[in-house]
Amino acid sequence: MLDIKTQVLKITWPKQEPPAHLPNFESLARRYRFRLLGKACSDLGINSLLLAHHEDDQAETIMMRLTYGHGLKGLLGIRNPAGMPECYGLHGVHESGGLDSTLGRDTDQRDRISTSTACRSSRSGHQLPIETGGIQVYRPFLSFSKPRLIVTCLTEKIEWFEDHTNKDPTITVRNAVRHIYNNHSMPAALTKPAILALSARVNDRAAHRSEVVKSWLAKCKITGFETRAGTVRVRFADLNQFRESEPVWSPTDAGQIAAELLRQIILLVTPQEHVDITSLHGAVQHIFPELCQHSNQPLDATAFTTSGVYFKAIQTSSFEIQPYPFDNQKCEWLISRQPYTSGTLPKLQLDVPTIEDSWSPWHLYDGRYWIRVKNLSTVPLLIQPLKREQLSEFRASLKKVDRAGLQQLLKEKAPGNVRWTLPAIVKREEDGKETVVALPSLDLSVNGSESLGRWEIRYKKIYTADLSLGEGWLESLGAESA
Repeated sequence: MLDIKTQVLKITWPKQEPPAHLPNFESLARRYRFRLLGKACSDLGINSLLLAHHEDDQAETIMMRLTYGHGLKGLLGIRNPAGMPECYGLHGVHESGGLDSTLGRDTDQRDRISTSTACRSSRSGHQLPIETGGIQVYRPFLSFSKPRLIVTCLTEKIEWFEDHTNKDPTITVRNAVRHIYNNHSMPAALTKPAILALSARVNDRAAHRSEVVKSWLAKCKITGFETRAGTVRVRFADLNQFRESEPVWSPTDAGQIAAELLRQIILLVTPQEHVDITSLHGAVQHIFPELCQHSNQPLDATAFTTSGVYFKAIQTSSFEIQPYPFDNQKCEWLISRQPYTSGTLPKLQLDVPTIEDSWSPWHLYDGRYWIRVKNLSTVPLLIQPLKREQLSEFRASLKKVDRAGLQQLLKEKAPGNVRWTLPAIVKREEDGKETVVALPSLDLSVNGSESLGRWEIRYKKIYTADLSLGEGWLESLGAESA
């Protein structure tokens, strides 16, 4: 049974003609529409939204995607259920907001900057809270045609409403596709029944492949996951066994399944909203050289980057690179956020609030951390990566008991260049000087930082179902297995 809080959204839309001259009007309208709906749901406490997309919408969507050259992926059609689209970065709407009811019981702990006790807790293995929640969209009418729905409404004396702009084929691509279907005879292969039948076959094959991915994902052993630094250590499954147990899959299909395995792991730490498996074929050759039948030469497990993350082969007891043991013994990989370049440094400025003692909105920083700050100072506070030249001054500003803790935390949880991807809260003085006052994910702050502000940080929502996490892992993370 769906956990649905029923509300009726009544939104007054502007009674004016759409700006047809806007080249990306369709995309912009969709984005603003869903963000408006998402914000309204969040404000009203709605966690499930039912939309009236029907079978004809599905056929039109698939036809549009084929027109754009989406290939087989486009044939999957509209997902149902799905997260609220176009709302990335909106707290309480996009994969977030589910922790508020539980954390509210401990206001003192939530509002504090840092204490030596908190620092010791971090060193003992505690992880950051992991976001849950987010609004789900359901489309219960996807299997019903538009004519059938219209007849049902008329029979039940329910008014059928349709936006008059839907009939103008010059406004959007969807309108053009709808006009063609309504006014022209289509080739047999492009009729709505044929399109929907083809989509059903593609979805059946995708569902089968998803089950295969799940079974092999469980064979990939995650040996460590640090929400405080955004790193994961993993030993991937040997896919030589896959080729023996799944003979029906072609080499191309095997590569696609390997890419999907890789994508599921990458999603734990990547700063990117989406990871396209078509961008992972090079990475597959590094991680799964056993699939490369064209080469008999052993491959070195050299470091590489893909989809915003950095892969480094490690020894079990250290973080040193080791050669690839091409003997069915897979090496272990440390996966972390890709090092920043000067042009990709994420920076979030939180100005002095106009209302005293108020929290900033939640911000999704670098696609990995949800952060909010209560700025109590008289100057802006920034959230940006820790810089090499800032570390020594920050260490000197810590309480004595925290200095040794910082060194140990960096060594164990953020080795090497990983530490330069940690979020830092920085005070910007009037003369432009920037001083680090806290490393929020490590729960460390300078002496006297309570007068500057408070913060709260959470790790992004992750999906742990089908992952081999080891005994007690979910408990230590506080994550959902959804």
